[in-house]
Amino acid sequence: MKSILFDVLHNVTLLMAGFYLLGKLSPLPITRDSPRPTRVLYGLALSVISLLLMQMTIEAAPGVMVDLRHIPVVVAAYFGGAIPTTIVTIAIIIYRFSLGTNLAAFTAFGFIVAVALGTSLIVREMPPYAKRTFTLVTIYATALHALVLWIVLPKQILLIEVMAVVIPASFVSSWLALVIIRDIRLTKQSIRMLRQKAQLDFLTGLNNSRAFNEYFTDVKQRLILTKQSVVLLTIDIDHFKQVNDTYGHEAGDEVLRQFANRLRDGVAESGYLSRNGGEEFSVLFEGVPLAEVLPLAEQLRERIASSPFRLATTELSLTASFGLAAYDETTLQIDDLLLDADAALYQAKQQGRNQVVLFSPNAESAVSFQE
Repeated sequence: MKSILFDVLHNVTLLMAGFYLLGKLSPLPITRDSPRPTRVLYGLALSVISLLLMQMTIEAAPGVMVDLRHIPVVVAAYFGGAIPTTIVTIAIIIYRFSLGTNLAAFTAFGFIVAVALGTSLIVREMPPYAKRTFTLVTIYATALHALVLWIVLPKQILLIEVMAVVIPASFVSSWLALVIIRDIRLTKQSIRMLRQKAQLDFLTGLNNSRAFNEYFTDVKQRLILTKQSVVLLTIDIDHFKQVNDTYGHEAGDEVLRQFANRLRDGVAESGYLSRNGGEEFSVLFEGVPLAEVLPLAEQLRERIASSPFRLATTELSLTASFGLAAYDETTLQIDDLLLDADAALYQAKQQGRNQVVLFSPNAESAVSFQE
């Protein structure tokens, strides 16, 4: 009995360690919608776990060796969808038939296919994270395991002795596997949501300065491998302090929200839009030529100036100033891009506001695109 417990413990330890490492394959939970290469890798990793389990057998009775190879199949069908399920199922079948073709091999074939298909159908019809779904899948897989033992073990006394060991081990291991992977997935989702919230401006819903800095760092890293255009547009609402002083901070917050919406509509998916603090915003364009950003910046300026901002008791006509810098057309060093765009923005303010200014190393020759 002590030997059996050690065998079961070794199998459970392998499962838990394998599933922990499996969680490192992707920062996001692996689902049916994950990229195909990720799902293929998921299936291959589960195949390795299954094949290792087939080596770490449990001696349920003298001369009777069983294993928990079906659990990775349950996990693949439960969480990963058709691609990883097919991969791990085929891997198990090929390996089993390579050991010989007999009744046990064909029974194992039917067992694994039934586990894969049945688990997939149950998860499709029931909520995946519900305890009743976990329970039903575990009972289903354990019942199939018992059926296989009944087919391949002819002696009644031996059958009872083996089932007394295998059925509890199969049930508990399947349950633990599903619970642990579920918890890993939910933890990843929570971390992802917290990171997203930490990178969003609470007032406008745009990316905040922290998110901008991280994104800009990633852009600079990509430039090491691929040289491409990087254009930074900095934006500042003209005379915004007067809005707060005259109408109050609630009105100022509403202006910021509407201003952000106009920028979001104008930029769409072409650039990385952020609120960098106060009434300052920025758009970082990666791989977009300066010749395309210039007219877009002018369109944004017109979008702001052409229609008033509607508040509860009044309407405000506001404008904004825009500063542009482009690597490597106006700015030769990518690290200077922020400073150069800010310098262009300052020049726009000095020249009368409500205009787009392109940075020039000589401030006096900055190019204004005011109409």
